[in-house]
Amino acid sequence: MCGIAGFIDGSGRITDVSAVMAEMSEAIRHRGPDGEGASYDPDRRVALVHRRLAIQDPSDAGRQPMVSASGRFEIVYNGEIYDFIECRRDLEVAGHRFRTGCDTEVLLAAFESWGIESTLRRVDGMFAFAVLDREAERITLARDRAGQKPLLLAVAGDAIAFASDLRALECLPEPFASRLVGIDEHALRWYLAHGAVPWPMSIRPGVEQVAPGGLVEIDLRNLRIDRRRWWTPPLPADHAGDAKESDIDAAADDLQVLDAIRESVHRRCRADRAVGVFLSAGLDSRLVAALAAEARPGLPAFTLGMPGPFDESAEAAEIAARLGLEHHSIRPTDAEITSTAESLHAVADEPFADSSLLATVLLARATAPRIAVALSGDGGDELFGGYRRHAMAAHWGRRERLLRTVALVAERLPESAIGFIGRIQLGRGTMLDALRKIEAVPRGLAGYLDLRERQGDASDLFDRDVIDIRDRVPKNPWDGLFPEWNGVRSMMAADFRTYLPDDPLVKIDRGTMHHGLECRSPFLGREVIATANALTTASLFDRNGGRRPVRAALRSVGLSDAGTKRGFAVPLFDWLRGPLRPWAESLLTNGADDPLDQATIRQNWLDLMAGRRDLATGMWTVISWRAWLAARS
Repeated sequence: MCGIAGFIDGSGRITDVSAVMAEMSEAIRHRGPDGEGASYDPDRRVALVHRRLAIQDPSDAGRQPMVSASGRFEIVYNGEIYDFIECRRDLEVAGHRFRTGCDTEVLLAAFESWGIESTLRRVDGMFAFAVLDREAERITLARDRAGQKPLLLAVAGDAIAFASDLRALECLPEPFASRLVGIDEHALRWYLAHGAVPWPMSIRPGVEQVAPGGLVEIDLRNLRIDRRRWWTPPLPADHAGDAKESDIDAAADDLQVLDAIRESVHRRCRADRAVGVFLSAGLDSRLVAALAAEARPGLPAFTLGMPGPFDESAEAAEIAARLGLEHHSIRPTDAEITSTAESLHAVADEPFADSSLLATVLLARATAPRIAVALSGDGGDELFGGYRRHAMAAHWGRRERLLRTVALVAERLPESAIGFIGRIQLGRGTMLDALRKIEAVPRGLAGYLDLRERQGDASDLFDRDVIDIRDRVPKNPWDGLFPEWNGVRSMMAADFRTYLPDDPLVKIDRGTMHHGLECRSPFLGREVIATANALTTASLFDRNGGRRPVRAALRSVGLSDAGTKRGFAVPLFDWLRGPLRPWAESLLTNGADDPLDQATIRQNWLDLMAGRRDLATGMWTVISWRAWLAARS
């Protein structure tokens, strides 16, 4: 687990190579506090930079850049190969000998025996790397299946650079410097609407994000760049209307899911440094904790105690006691909340407005002194149908006719009654949510819907027209990303391919790596992903909602599967009107030179402070943007 950076200087315009590599290394220091390394190949004008967070074989033998036994491959690598022990055994049978206990050396040997793409398909891990192939005169960049580890690419004519963090690219001299300034307003608009910059874009117009499961090959002879995907998430063939499974089929599915998750958790408990678990009251988190306790009895568990309905510490403590875990409840003070919020611009290298990043950083900062590796439950919702929208979509076939009837009747009702209908609870959502899903929102609900949307994001604060995202997305590597609608499974696939790498995985990577802590997500293991996608839709949902196999797994290990989904949220409305108010107001009133509607921002802030409207999410999006912009000024 580390940070990487580097460049190819095709025309030799970078004169002080050592100074530039040192500056890039300093920019990613937070990702690797345990060591650094760099190399430069003058014949190929290739620079490789590495910062190390030492987890496997923390001795100097595991330093990078690392060269393969034959000298053909040289790598800088960020991540972990969890089944490196099994891969090492296979490679030893083939004649390879190893001098270290780290997975980097195994990865290089695998490249020599199996080839790069075959190795990627074979290993179970999270990673982003750059590998120089001196025989083929090529550099290969690759990113893991789900996009757990970041990888950015900048192209400036015959000069090409890459890095784990945007700041490592921003410190480059010409020919990069002039292309890495300014704001991509199209990306900014998407950020304001969704709270994150989606791949393949970046907030800087000259930078792109390598796709999850992406592969970029750069031919050093002519600097031709080939972008493609070494892995594309599979699409389940079945539909939401599948017949109900028999008890025998369901039991077999449940056992297969439990076996896959258990193996994934046990592999991710392998480390030469201390391991712990992030424990909430959520289903995914408690299952990871239970299975981790099998591999490492008594390991520490950490819970962030939040005010009000977000506090899960009491339930987490009960789960930890049942599992025999050493439980730690983290309760931040107002001063810690404020200081952490003020530093978030340094945590996220791009504008990022998911407020749960604040919670993640608070948890990671308190956890890092005790452990070097934490396990989390990220990815379970996307793979097993854990979001409320998934459960709603799974039952469209039964509800759609009734909902369309309601919509027709509502067209003839007064506005007051229409607003009431829109707020009716339907399952785990509202009637309005359900009507929106089938695109049957009555005209009278338009005003109510517009207000609700304005309170949920900040996209209406953008003054300028920009082109549609489809005009910016490269056509070749991402063809077929969103296939024809296939019920709830298409919704889940879209969440896995876009929301997961754009938001939750950004939050967990940046929030933990900023404090020298590696976070591992067992639900994103190779076999867990394959097993989840092979399940029928009927096996995922029942009258209690989604994640039915996960709930069955919990019962199998002796834990309750009861509980209400709360998410890893913070009381943003209260914090903005409380401890964060002075800092937030200083950012909102500094007259920043950006393309946002300043008058609307001021009025929304006054409405929020007066408690007239809960505009906390939209205001936090603007505050996060302003904090990032001020830090780059």
